Amino acid sequence: MDKKIIKQRRSGQRYLRIAFALLVSLAVLTICSKNSFLYPMNDWVDVNCFFTVGRGIVHGLVPYRDLYDQKGPLLYFVYALASLFSEHSFWGVFVIEMLLFALFLSIGGRIAALVSDRPCAYWLTVAGLGVGVPLSPAFSHGGSAEEFFLPAFAGAMYIVLKAMRERRPLTRGQSFWLGALAAAALWTKYTFCGLFAGLAVAALIWYLLDRMGKDLPRTILWALLGTAAATAPVLIWYLLRGALGALWQVYFVDNLTLYSQNIRGGNYADPLPNLLNNLSWSVPAMLGLAGLLITAKKEWRALLAAALSAVALFVFTYASGRKYPYYAMVMACFAPLGYAMLFRTIPAARCGTKTFQRAIAALAVLAAAVSPAATMRWSPNVYLMNTPKEEMPPYRFAAVINQAEDRTLLNYGFLDGGFYLAADALPVTRFFCTLNNDLPEMKEEQRAAIAEGRTAFVVIRGMGGSRKSRSGKGQQDAVDLSAYRPVDTCGMVFEGMEWTYTLYERIKP
Repeated sequence: MDKKIIKQRRSGQRYLRIAFALLVSLAVLTICSKNSFLYPMNDWVDVNCFFTVGRGIVHGLVPYRDLYDQKGPLLYFVYALASLFSEHSFWGVFVIEMLLFALFLSIGGRIAALVSDRPCAYWLTVAGLGVGVPLSPAFSHGGSAEEFFLPAFAGAMYIVLKAMRERRPLTRGQSFWLGALAAAALWTKYTFCGLFAGLAVAALIWYLLDRMGKDLPRTILWALLGTAAATAPVLIWYLLRGALGALWQVYFVDNLTLYSQNIRGGNYADPLPNLLNNLSWSVPAMLGLAGLLITAKKEWRALLAAALSAVALFVFTYASGRKYPYYAMVMACFAPLGYAMLFRTIPAARCGTKTFQRAIAALAVLAAAVSPAATMRWSPNVYLMNTPKEEMPPYRFAAVINQAEDRTLLNYGFLDGGFYLAADALPVTRFFCTLNNDLPEMKEEQRAAIAEGRTAFVVIRGMGGSRKSRSGKGQQDAVDLSAYRPVDTCGMVFEGMEWTYTLYERIKP
């Protein structure tokens, strides 16, 4: 067959695979993610923090110096990009989420095809991951840093596994990309660096055992260059704004000394039960690792990479002692290995027939076609789908706030509830909400701002209603509200509990 025709067919197959991953991502996330246009808003407090900081960047505010939050700057830059799509809704977040998840699905399918040596494994892997990951409890509400970083985890795994399978050192380009992805992990959430630490140790052992030690300095050099290339823009951005000190203090010092040491209570499963609670992808991940262990004599390189990176990522993720459900999402990057083991049980001769390949593709398309119905039935997020905006506290309060000449606002006593977004307001206080640490400065400045009436409005959240599952006093305790008067109260169910939100307006002199 003519080489040109072969090249065209391969190119066509590549585009078809990418299109399939995009369609699966769009079909599933439209139902499962609260960032979708089918939802009135994403009510998850974490995502609203990210989006408020991202919107602030577009308007000249600098994370950490002007707006205090604890995730890495790269995540805020992503949300700033989303705000350029739409600053008043989660449309932009959804577009980025859909594209990143499609990229993860595509890379996951390539991992399964590579490790199984069965190209047809791609299709069912994409369909299986596409439905399994968003339906898992770790997916939470949609838009987490863990979810967004899945393609980077999978991409790093694919690069290393491909070089191992071809029995050759990493190329310059591959080493560079690994370094850049490791830097991206550092500047998103530095616990993500666990996977790259595990891959680095695995690569070192692999190079030495395969007698490729002479290539090790070149690999390290290009990886460092990739790290520097991805790190330089972040440091330069903060340097030009005179905020390097704030970056260091908040992202590193405060996170290590405050966030990890002050653990709030909550009914959260321990790490291992948390993983087992996500059976739709944790079972494939465990089966994949078990399959590599069984074939360790032949697959010791892949086992080395997968096992060390999985252990390191797990340790880095839970070392702080925190165990929020969405933390487990990072481990979903190992699920493609389970699909690879499944296809390994099928003889290569059978997988190579056109009839079998067509059957697998048809089955994958069928799974994708029924995925919206399945996700509508089982996604824990659909309860919010048909809720009118005006019934949600942020938009109900926004109707009041937007009638005032001064729309300055403080979200006090809890993480960002979306009130800034709904009211189209930017924070005027550095501590724009109450975070999950015990930073004395945060409490002091917020309480002083309320006592002095620095903002026109204050929103406070308290426990209330019959659904509450844990005791707690109202968030307004020990706060001097004498400069304000309550103007509206509204309840909302969030993560299985009923909360009461109260809007306070500054009393005019």
